[in-house]
Amino acid sequence: MIQRLQKRYALSEQGAKDLIKGCLACVLQNISFMFPVGLLYCLVSDLMKGGVPNGRIAFYIIGCVVCVGLILLATYFQYNATYFATYTESGVRRITLAERLRKIPLSFFGKKDLADLTSTIMADCTFLEQSFSHFIPELAGSMISTLLIAVSLFSYDWRMALATLWVMPVSFAIVGFSAKVQERFNQKAMDAKMACADGIQECIEAVQDLKANNAETEYLKGLEKKI
Repeated sequence: MIQRLQKRYALSEQGAKDLIKGCLACVLQNISFMFPVGLLYCLVSDLMKGGVPNGRIAFYIIGCVVCVGLILLATYFQYNATYFATYTESGVRRITLAERLRKIPLSFFGKKDLADLTSTIMADCTFLEQSFSHFIPELAGSMISTLLIAVSLFSYDWRMALATLWVMPVSFAIVGFSAKVQERFNQKAMDAKMACADGIQECIEAVQDLKANNAETEYLKGLEKKI
């Protein structure tokens, strides 16, 4: 599994291990959010029976303190396991790319678009950084915790489980059917970003020639349109 994550997401071995830790940390955090709901369920049950017994008041006070403590602890662990680990891995990825580029012959840069290389090092690495800190662990954690909730609900009341979880297959169907549309718009946005990066790079390299031929204003109008 570690090797599969390394190959799929361009991670180091430690980065793949940190990704798994981040997913588990998100699961723990989501589970910690369930304890206040359970405590609230007990409180509502007591209120519907005529009021909270005097002996239960201390239970609810202690329960609130315990819930807050568990949430803070789980959130602290989740923050360290996702954000800190992700930024460390992002630094390793950027250094690895720089080392790879340093060893490549100069002829390679003559054949490649410099704007494309810049976008790969800066924009793509930033996107991966955001994905591993905000999206992938949260998605995996939500799926696992939702599965746990589903099993718990079905063991308690299957009708309540169906009423709660019927939206999931509908949501997955919407995402699945809209995948091609999203891909088309994502490609369109990427093409626009590359055109913008190419224009800026070209402007920097040719600014002296543009000024010498009094073509700077006209060129900048086209560049502004790309931006």
